Amino acid sequence: MFISGFIALALSILWESLVAFISLTGGLVCGGFILGYLERWSNTLMIHSLGMKGIYMTAWLGTPIHEISHAALCLLFGHKVTAVRLLQPASPDGTIGYVHHAYNPDSLYQRMGNLFIGLAPLFGGGLAILLFIRVLVPDSFEQIFRLITMDHSVFLVAEKESWLRLGQAVLAVIRGLFSMEHLTNPGFWIFVILALCIASHMSLSREDIRGAAGGAGALLLLFVVANTLSVILDPLLHDRMMDGIGRFNFCYLILMSLAVLFSFVKCFISLCIYRISSGKQREGIL
Repeated sequence: MFISGFIALALSILWESLVAFISLTGGLVCGGFILGYLERWSNTLMIHSLGMKGIYMTAWLGTPIHEISHAALCLLFGHKVTAVRLLQPASPDGTIGYVHHAYNPDSLYQRMGNLFIGLAPLFGGGLAILLFIRVLVPDSFEQIFRLITMDHSVFLVAEKESWLRLGQAVLAVIRGLFSMEHLTNPGFWIFVILALCIASHMSLSREDIRGAAGGAGALLLLFVVANTLSVILDPLLHDRMMDGIGRFNFCYLILMSLAVLFSFVKCFISLCIYRISSGKQREGIL
């Protein structure tokens, strides 16, 4: 009986830890893949239309923010930054910016940091968009702040009500952002241009994904330790941890929705440029 009870408890802790891990990283990973698909599509159209200069039309801002996000998380998790290039001419493999870093593999904290360092552009890009909203469209920032600080601003994947609240919040933010009042405000259009540049370069490279995967096991182990302590010391620790993850998800998914929206706009613009460019080429042949 003791052994079966111990196994059941261990499996319960492992399951709760896996749920917490997926809850924290699931939205980030899904958002990263969506942005990655949209970025590759947009970049392909731009390169066919304008060459690499089409990429630099947005990379002048998006790539430095992407790389600064990596570097900032490296410092936060105690990694040593060995080389940084915020923007450069494209290398043969297409790299136009990079951050190289080193860490102590014996440190659980630094190993876990690999996950967040790899995902850093998703955090940094979202925060940069929020910062420009704060500066250029302050009333929309106040609306977002009210939404994410409300008592029910918690997103849990398994709850239908969470999806409804998130959908209503995203629609409210988009309606407020693209109001008629803002359409006549020059600051709003400056924000749109900056947001297009940032969202176009928030996706994760293969190196980013590889680095993030290296820290996933350490984060899962941390959740196992936290849930074990919850069983031993404080049964409410797990609930508070999941509440914090849910609040983070609600805030983050609103920003990610805006990034995806602007990425779609960038794809539409790229498609229009591609169609115009292709039309001119056909006219030249004729």
